[in-house]
Amino acid sequence: MKPPGRKKIAVGIIAALVVIFVGYRVFLYRAPVTVAIVKKVQIRDIVQGPGTVQAKVPVAVSAKITGILEKLYADQGERVKKRQLLAELDSAELRHREASARWARSRAQRDLARAKADLVKSRANLLLAQSNYQRDLEVFKPGYISAAAFDITKAALRVAQSDVAANEATVKASKAALNQAESESRTAEALLGYTRILAPMDGLITVRTAEIGDIINPGTPIFQMVDYQIWAASWIDETKLGLLKVGQKAVIKLRSGKSYPGKVVRLNRQADTVTRELEVDVKFDELPKPITIGEETEVYIETGRQDAPAVPLSAVTERNGSKGVFVAAGGRANFCPVAPGLRQGGRVAILKGLRAGEMVIVNPVGIEQGIKVRPKIIANKDD
Repeated sequence: MKPPGRKKIAVGIIAALVVIFVGYRVFLYRAPVTVAIVKKVQIRDIVQGPGTVQAKVPVAVSAKITGILEKLYADQGERVKKRQLLAELDSAELRHREASARWARSRAQRDLARAKADLVKSRANLLLAQSNYQRDLEVFKPGYISAAAFDITKAALRVAQSDVAANEATVKASKAALNQAESESRTAEALLGYTRILAPMDGLITVRTAEIGDIINPGTPIFQMVDYQIWAASWIDETKLGLLKVGQKAVIKLRSGKSYPGKVVRLNRQADTVTRELEVDVKFDELPKPITIGEETEVYIETGRQDAPAVPLSAVTERNGSKGVFVAAGGRANFCPVAPGLRQGGRVAILKGLRAGEMVIVNPVGIEQGIKVRPKIIANKDD
Protein backbone atom coordinates (compact mmCIF):
# COMPACT_ATOMS: atom_id res chain seq x y z
CA MET A 1 0.00 0.00 0.00
CA LYS A 2 1.35 3.45 -1.18
CA PRO A 3 1.95 6.06 1.43
CA PRO A 4 -0.78 8.78 1.39
CA GLY A 5 1.79 11.48 0.76
CA ARG A 6 2.87 10.07 -2.61
CA LYS A 7 -0.70 9.77 -3.83
CA LYS A 8 -1.37 13.41 -3.08
CA ILE A 9 1.79 14.38 -4.90
CA ALA A 10 0.72 12.41 -8.00
CA VAL A 11 -2.76 13.96 -7.98
CA GLY A 12 -1.20 17.37 -7.63
CA ILE A 13 1.11 16.81 -10.59
CA ILE A 14 -1.80 15.66 -12.78
CA ALA A 15 -3.90 18.63 -11.73
CA ALA A 16 -1.02 20.96 -12.52
CA LEU A 17 -0.57 19.41 -15.97
CA VAL A 18 -4.31 19.81 -16.67
CA VAL A 19 -4.18 23.45 -15.60
CA ILE A 20 -1.12 24.05 -17.80
CA PHE A 21 -2.78 22.34 -20.80
CA VAL A 22 -6.05 24.24 -20.36
CA GLY A 23 -4.13 27.49 -19.89
CA TYR A 24 -2.11 26.78 -23.03
CA ARG A 25 -5.25 25.99 -25.02
CA VAL A 26 -7.03 29.07 -23.70
CA PHE A 27 -4.26 31.65 -23.68
CA LEU A 28 -1.37 30.42 -25.82
CA TYR A 29 -2.64 27.86 -28.41
CA ARG A 30 -3.17 29.09 -31.96
CA ALA A 31 -4.82 26.77 -34.47
CA PRO A 32 -2.54 26.20 -37.50
CA VAL A 33 -4.29 27.33 -40.71
CA THR A 34 -3.23 27.49 -44.33
CA VAL A 35 -3.66 30.92 -45.83
CA ALA A 36 -3.24 32.50 -49.23
CA ILE A 37 -2.17 36.07 -49.91
CA VAL A 38 -4.85 37.99 -51.79
CA LYS A 39 -3.53 39.30 -55.11
CA LYS A 40 -5.21 41.38 -57.76
CA VAL A 41 -5.31 39.36 -60.97
CA GLN A 42 -7.34 39.04 -64.14
CA ILE A 43 -10.00 36.34 -63.96
CA ARG A 44 -11.53 35.14 -67.22
CA ASP A 45 -14.81 33.25 -67.40
CA ILE A 46 -14.43 30.31 -69.77
CA VAL A 47 -17.18 28.16 -71.30
CA GLN A 48 -15.82 24.83 -72.49
CA GLY A 49 -17.16 22.16 -74.81
CA PRO A 50 -16.12 19.31 -77.15
CA GLY A 51 -16.57 19.41 -80.90
CA THR A 52 -15.19 18.53 -84.33
CA VAL A 53 -13.53 20.42 -87.18
CA GLN A 54 -16.10 21.10 -89.90
CA ALA A 55 -16.49 23.26 -93.01
CA LYS A 56 -19.33 25.66 -93.69
CA VAL A 57 -19.57 24.52 -97.33
CA PRO A 58 -18.68 20.85 -97.97
CA VAL A 59 -18.97 19.93 -101.67
CA ALA A 60 -18.90 16.63 -103.56
CA VAL A 61 -17.20 17.09 -106.96
CA SER A 62 -18.69 14.70 -109.51
CA ALA A 63 -19.22 14.27 -113.26
CA LYS A 64 -22.38 15.19 -115.17
CA ILE A 65 -22.01 12.34 -117.69
CA THR A 66 -20.97 8.71 -117.67
CA GLY A 67 -17.38 8.11 -118.70
CA ILE A 68 -14.05 6.49 -117.92
CA LEU A 69 -11.71 8.50 -115.70
CA GLU A 70 -8.68 9.12 -117.90
CA LYS A 71 -6.58 11.76 -116.09
CA LEU A 72 -6.19 13.12 -112.54
CA TYR A 73 -4.61 16.50 -111.84
CA ALA A 74 -5.28 16.87 -108.08
CA ASP A 75 -5.28 14.77 -104.95
CA GLN A 76 -6.54 14.95 -101.37
CA GLY A 77 -4.83 17.51 -99.19
CA GLU A 78 -4.29 19.96 -102.08
CA ARG A 79 -5.60 23.51 -102.16
CA VAL A 80 -7.20 24.43 -105.48
CA LYS A 81 -8.62 27.52 -107.18
CA LYS A 82 -12.09 27.95 -108.65
CA ARG A 83 -12.36 26.43 -112.19
CA GLN A 84 -9.01 24.68 -111.80
CA LEU A 85 -8.88 21.45 -113.84
CA LEU A 86 -9.05 18.50 -111.46
CA ALA A 87 -9.67 15.50 -113.73
CA GLU A 88 -10.68 14.42 -117.24
CA LEU A 89 -12.90 11.66 -118.59
CA ASP A 90 -12.18 9.79 -121.83
CA SER A 91 -13.39 12.17 -124.58
CA ALA A 92 -12.48 10.50 -127.93
CA GLU A 93 -16.05 9.64 -128.93
CA LEU A 94 -17.39 13.01 -127.83
CA ARG A 95 -14.65 14.85 -129.74
CA HIS A 96 -15.76 13.08 -132.95
CA ARG A 97 -19.38 13.85 -132.21
CA GLU A 98 -18.56 17.51 -131.59
CA ALA A 99 -16.57 17.74 -134.85
CA SER A 100 -19.43 16.18 -136.79
CA ALA A 101 -21.93 18.59 -135.24
CA ARG A 102 -19.65 21.50 -136.01
CA TRP A 103 -19.41 20.40 -139.70
CA ALA A 104 -23.21 19.99 -139.89
CA ARG A 105 -23.62 23.49 -138.51
CA SER A 106 -21.24 24.90 -141.13
CA ARG A 107 -23.15 23.11 -143.91
CA ALA A 108 -26.45 24.47 -142.61
CA GLN A 109 -24.96 27.95 -142.55
CA ARG A 110 -23.88 27.60 -146.20
CA ASP A 111 -27.30 26.26 -147.20
CA LEU A 112 -28.99 29.20 -145.52
CA ALA A 113 -26.67 31.67 -147.21
CA ARG A 114 -27.40 30.10 -150.62
CA ALA A 115 -31.15 30.12 -149.95
CA LYS A 116 -31.02 33.77 -148.95
CA ALA A 117 -29.11 34.61 -152.17
CA ASP A 118 -31.70 32.76 -154.25
CA LEU A 119 -34.45 34.65 -152.45
CA VAL A 120 -32.81 37.99 -153.21
CA LYS A 121 -32.50 37.02 -156.88
CA SER A 122 -36.13 35.84 -157.11
CA ARG A 123 -37.38 39.02 -155.49
CA ALA A 124 -35.45 41.04 -158.06
CA ASN A 125 -37.03 38.96 -160.84
CA LEU A 126 -40.42 39.55 -159.25
CA LEU A 127 -39.90 43.30 -159.29
CA LEU A 128 -38.97 43.11 -162.99
CA ALA A 129 -42.00 40.93 -163.78
CA GLN A 130 -44.29 43.32 -161.90
CA SER A 131 -42.84 46.25 -163.85
CA ASN A 132 -43.33 44.43 -167.16
CA TYR A 133 -46.87 43.56 -166.22
CA GLN A 134 -47.78 47.17 -165.42
CA ARG A 135 -46.19 48.38 -168.64
CA ASP A 136 -47.92 45.79 -170.85
CA LEU A 137 -51.21 46.36 -169.07
CA GLU A 138 -51.15 50.01 -170.02
CA VAL A 139 -50.56 49.25 -173.73
CA PHE A 140 -52.87 46.21 -173.81
CA LYS A 141 -55.97 48.20 -172.87
CA PRO A 142 -55.81 50.49 -175.92
CA GLY A 143 -54.96 47.44 -178.07
CA TYR A 144 -51.35 48.16 -178.86
CA ILE A 145 -50.32 44.56 -177.98
CA SER A 146 -52.08 41.32 -178.53
CA ALA A 147 -53.76 39.22 -175.85
CA ALA A 148 -51.23 36.45 -176.46
CA ALA A 149 -48.34 38.80 -175.71
CA PHE A 150 -50.06 40.01 -172.56
CA ASP A 151 -50.69 36.41 -171.46
CA ILE A 152 -46.93 35.78 -171.64
CA THR A 153 -46.29 38.80 -169.37
CA LYS A 154 -48.90 37.58 -166.84
CA ALA A 155 -47.39 34.10 -166.86
CA ALA A 156 -43.92 35.53 -166.23
CA LEU A 157 -45.32 37.44 -163.20
CA ARG A 158 -46.89 34.27 -161.76
CA VAL A 159 -43.61 32.36 -162.21
CA ALA A 160 -41.69 35.13 -160.46
CA GLN A 161 -44.17 35.12 -157.57
CA SER A 162 -43.88 31.33 -157.28
CA ASP A 163 -40.10 31.54 -157.23
CA VAL A 164 -40.19 34.06 -154.37
CA ALA A 165 -42.62 31.91 -152.38
CA ALA A 166 -40.49 28.80 -152.95
CA ASN A 167 -37.27 30.58 -151.97
CA GLU A 168 -38.92 32.05 -148.86
CA ALA A 169 -39.94 28.52 -147.84
CA THR A 170 -36.39 27.30 -148.52
CA VAL A 171 -34.94 30.09 -146.34
CA LYS A 172 -37.37 29.21 -143.54
CA ALA A 173 -36.44 25.53 -143.75
CA SER A 174 -32.74 26.41 -143.88
CA LYS A 175 -33.08 28.55 -140.76
CA ALA A 176 -34.80 25.68 -138.93
CA ALA A 177 -32.08 23.29 -140.07
CA LEU A 178 -29.41 25.74 -138.90
CA ASN A 179 -31.11 26.16 -135.50
CA GLN A 180 -31.17 22.39 -135.08
CA ALA A 181 -27.54 22.08 -136.16
CA GLU A 182 -26.49 24.83 -133.76
CA SER A 183 -28.42 23.17 -130.93
CA GLU A 184 -26.75 19.83 -131.65
CA SER A 185 -23.37 21.54 -131.87
CA ARG A 186 -23.89 23.28 -128.52
CA THR A 187 -25.00 19.99 -126.98
CA ALA A 188 -21.91 18.23 -128.35
CA GLU A 189 -19.67 21.05 -127.08
CA ALA A 190 -21.31 20.91 -123.65
CA LEU A 191 -20.93 17.12 -123.42
CA LEU A 192 -17.29 17.45 -124.44
CA GLY A 193 -16.85 20.14 -121.79
CA TYR A 194 -18.38 17.85 -119.18
CA THR A 195 -15.39 15.52 -119.60
CA ARG A 196 -13.30 18.22 -117.87
CA ILE A 197 -13.94 18.18 -114.09
CA LEU A 198 -13.34 21.68 -112.69
CA ALA A 199 -13.14 22.93 -109.12
CA PRO A 200 -16.44 24.65 -108.21
CA MET A 201 -14.75 27.05 -105.77
CA ASP A 202 -11.52 27.93 -104.01
CA GLY A 203 -10.96 25.29 -101.37
CA LEU A 204 -9.26 22.22 -100.02
CA ILE A 205 -9.65 18.70 -101.40
CA THR A 206 -10.24 16.47 -98.40
CA VAL A 207 -10.88 13.12 -100.11
CA ARG A 208 -10.30 11.58 -103.57
CA THR A 209 -12.59 8.60 -104.11
CA ALA A 210 -11.79 7.53 -107.69
CA GLU A 211 -8.85 6.11 -109.60
CA ILE A 212 -7.82 6.32 -113.26
CA GLY A 213 -9.77 3.74 -115.25
CA ASP A 214 -12.86 3.84 -113.02
CA ILE A 215 -16.24 4.17 -114.72
CA ILE A 216 -17.74 7.39 -113.42
CA ASN A 217 -21.51 7.81 -113.32
CA PRO A 218 -23.31 11.13 -112.96
CA GLY A 219 -23.42 12.22 -109.32
CA THR A 220 -20.72 9.76 -108.22
CA PRO A 221 -18.18 11.79 -106.19
CA ILE A 222 -14.64 11.94 -107.55
CA PHE A 223 -13.46 14.42 -104.88
CA GLN A 224 -14.76 15.78 -101.62
CA MET A 225 -13.72 19.36 -100.95
CA VAL A 226 -14.47 22.20 -98.55
CA ASP A 227 -14.21 25.96 -98.69
CA TYR A 228 -11.91 27.91 -96.36
CA GLN A 229 -14.62 28.78 -93.84
CA ILE A 230 -13.49 26.18 -91.31
CA TRP A 231 -14.81 26.05 -87.77
CA ALA A 232 -15.09 23.86 -84.71
CA ALA A 233 -18.70 22.74 -84.35
CA SER A 234 -18.87 22.46 -80.55
CA TRP A 235 -21.48 21.24 -78.12
CA ILE A 236 -22.13 23.51 -75.13
CA ASP A 237 -24.48 22.88 -72.21
CA GLU A 238 -27.71 24.83 -72.71
CA THR A 239 -27.35 26.43 -69.25
CA LYS A 240 -24.42 28.43 -70.66
CA LEU A 241 -26.40 29.88 -73.58
CA GLY A 242 -27.01 33.18 -71.80
CA LEU A 243 -23.26 33.77 -71.56
CA LEU A 244 -22.56 33.25 -75.27
CA LYS A 245 -22.78 35.68 -78.17
CA VAL A 246 -21.37 36.01 -81.67
CA GLY A 247 -17.92 37.59 -81.78
CA GLN A 248 -16.58 36.26 -78.47
CA LYS A 249 -12.94 35.19 -78.53
CA ALA A 250 -12.09 31.54 -78.11
CA VAL A 251 -9.28 29.01 -78.25
CA ILE A 252 -9.67 25.82 -80.28
CA LYS A 253 -7.51 22.94 -79.10
CA LEU A 254 -7.14 20.09 -81.58
CA ARG A 255 -6.75 16.50 -80.52
CA SER A 256 -3.37 16.56 -82.26
CA GLY A 257 -2.25 18.96 -79.52
CA LYS A 258 -2.10 22.30 -81.33
CA SER A 259 -4.22 25.26 -80.27
CA TYR A 260 -5.54 28.05 -82.51
CA PRO A 261 -7.36 31.33 -81.78
CA GLY A 262 -10.90 31.73 -83.03
CA LYS A 263 -14.20 33.47 -82.43
CA VAL A 264 -17.86 32.51 -82.12
CA VAL A 265 -19.63 32.96 -85.48
CA ARG A 266 -22.91 31.09 -85.07
CA LEU A 267 -25.18 29.91 -82.26
CA ASN A 268 -27.65 27.12 -82.83
CA ARG A 269 -30.95 27.83 -81.07
CA GLN A 270 -32.16 24.22 -80.86
CA ALA A 271 -30.77 22.04 -78.09
CA ASP A 272 -30.42 18.28 -78.27
CA THR A 273 -33.36 16.77 -76.40
CA VAL A 274 -31.21 14.05 -74.85
CA THR A 275 -27.91 15.73 -73.94
CA ARG A 276 -29.44 19.21 -73.46
CA GLU A 277 -26.56 20.70 -75.39
CA LEU A 278 -26.60 23.05 -78.38
CA GLU A 279 -24.16 23.56 -81.24
CA VAL A 280 -21.88 26.60 -81.19
CA ASP A 281 -19.65 27.20 -84.22
CA VAL A 282 -16.24 28.73 -83.52
CA LYS A 283 -14.32 29.82 -86.62
CA PHE A 284 -10.54 29.56 -86.83
CA ASP A 285 -8.75 32.93 -87.14
CA GLU A 286 -5.94 31.06 -88.87
CA LEU A 287 -6.44 27.77 -90.65
CA PRO A 288 -4.70 24.75 -89.11
CA LYS A 289 -1.92 23.14 -91.11
CA PRO A 290 -2.75 20.50 -92.06
CA ILE A 291 -6.54 20.71 -91.93
CA THR A 292 -8.26 17.49 -90.91
CA ILE A 293 -12.03 17.63 -91.31
CA GLY A 294 -13.70 15.69 -88.52
CA GLU A 295 -10.80 15.99 -86.06
CA GLU A 296 -11.92 16.21 -82.44
CA THR A 297 -11.55 19.55 -80.67
CA GLU A 298 -11.99 21.15 -77.29
CA VAL A 299 -13.20 24.75 -77.41
CA TYR A 300 -12.65 27.37 -74.70
CA ILE A 301 -14.86 30.45 -75.15
CA GLU A 302 -14.10 33.56 -73.12
CA THR A 303 -17.41 35.08 -71.95
CA GLY A 304 -16.00 37.79 -69.64
CA ARG A 305 -13.04 39.01 -67.61
CA GLN A 306 -12.56 40.90 -64.34
CA ASP A 307 -9.50 42.58 -62.80
CA ALA A 308 -9.99 42.06 -59.07
CA PRO A 309 -8.52 40.46 -55.94
CA ALA A 310 -8.82 36.69 -56.19
CA VAL A 311 -8.95 33.88 -53.64
CA PRO A 312 -9.14 30.07 -53.85
CA LEU A 313 -12.69 28.79 -54.32
CA SER A 314 -12.32 26.72 -51.15
CA ALA A 315 -11.80 29.90 -49.12
CA VAL A 316 -15.36 31.13 -49.76
CA THR A 317 -17.83 29.95 -47.13
CA GLU A 318 -21.21 31.00 -45.83
CA ARG A 319 -22.22 32.31 -42.44
CA ASN A 320 -25.77 33.35 -41.55
CA GLY A 321 -26.77 33.49 -45.19
CA SER A 322 -23.82 35.66 -46.26
CA LYS A 323 -20.93 34.58 -48.42
CA GLY A 324 -17.52 35.51 -47.13
CA VAL A 325 -14.01 34.46 -46.22
CA PHE A 326 -12.03 34.21 -43.01
CA VAL A 327 -9.18 36.68 -42.92
CA ALA A 328 -6.19 35.93 -40.67
CA ALA A 329 -5.18 39.21 -39.05
CA GLY A 330 -3.64 39.98 -35.63
CA GLY A 331 -3.42 36.28 -34.88
CA ARG A 332 -7.17 35.78 -35.13
CA ALA A 333 -9.66 34.61 -37.76
CA ASN A 334 -12.24 37.22 -38.71
CA PHE A 335 -15.20 36.56 -41.01
CA CYS A 336 -15.36 39.07 -43.86
CA PRO A 337 -18.46 39.22 -46.14
CA VAL A 338 -17.53 39.41 -49.82
CA ALA A 339 -19.14 39.71 -53.26
CA PRO A 340 -17.78 36.89 -55.47
CA GLY A 341 -17.37 37.43 -59.21
CA LEU A 342 -16.12 35.30 -62.08
CA ARG A 343 -14.42 31.95 -61.57
CA GLN A 344 -11.41 30.57 -63.38
CA GLY A 345 -9.81 27.28 -62.52
CA GLY A 346 -9.71 27.05 -58.74
CA ARG A 347 -9.97 30.79 -58.09
CA VAL A 348 -12.77 33.32 -57.80
CA ALA A 349 -12.67 37.09 -58.23
CA ILE A 350 -13.77 39.11 -55.19
CA LEU A 351 -15.53 42.27 -56.36
CA LYS A 352 -16.10 43.69 -52.89
CA GLY A 353 -14.88 43.05 -49.36
CA LEU A 354 -11.14 42.27 -49.74
CA ARG A 355 -7.92 44.12 -50.47
CA ALA A 356 -4.74 42.86 -52.04
CA GLY A 357 -2.23 41.66 -49.46
CA GLU A 358 -4.72 40.26 -46.94
CA MET A 359 -4.41 36.65 -45.82
CA VAL A 360 -7.46 34.43 -46.29
CA ILE A 361 -7.84 30.97 -44.78
CA VAL A 362 -7.86 28.50 -47.65
CA ASN A 363 -10.08 25.83 -46.07
CA PRO A 364 -12.07 27.34 -43.20
CA VAL A 365 -13.76 24.11 -42.07
CA GLY A 366 -14.21 24.28 -38.27
CA ILE A 367 -12.99 27.88 -38.09
CA GLU A 368 -15.09 30.21 -35.91
CA GLN A 369 -15.14 33.97 -35.62
CA GLY A 370 -12.34 35.36 -33.47
CA ILE A 371 -10.37 32.17 -32.74
CA LYS A 372 -6.63 32.46 -32.52
CA VAL A 373 -4.81 31.12 -35.54
CA ARG A 374 -1.26 30.51 -36.65
CA PRO A 375 -1.19 31.11 -40.43
CA LYS A 376 0.97 29.16 -42.85
CA ILE A 377 1.27 30.79 -46.25
CA ILE A 378 0.98 28.56 -49.32
CA ALA A 379 2.86 29.32 -52.51
CA ASN A 380 0.79 31.04 -55.21
CA LYS A 381 1.00 29.40 -58.63
CA ASP A 382 1.15 32.82 -60.26
CA ASP A 383 4.10 34.04 -58.20
